[in-house]
Amino acid sequence: MDSNHENAMIILKAMVEGSRRRGNGDVIRKLTNLGCDEINNAVPCLEKMKLVKTLPDVNKVLFDFFNVTLLPEGYQYYHDNFEKIESY
Repeated sequence: MDSNHENAMIILKAMVEGSRRRGNGDVIRKLTNLGCDEINNAVPCLEKMKLVKTLPDVNKVLFDFFNVTLLPEGYQYYHDNFEKIESY
């Protein structure tokens, strides 16, 4: 698993467990302790997997998006993968 995919899973897990359906880059940074570049590189991975949807940001000062919204598929992916790991 490459680092972008690993960071994408960290973001997904943090958003679900933190009860954050939507969050901007600062919220994600606080939830995950990832840096701006790590977040910017990981979010497209979540989008390609169709687990989140982003709202673009025209300013792009720190982050390449305005906010990230978890899709129902993101919650399902979390429940299918992370809950099994934690239940052992």
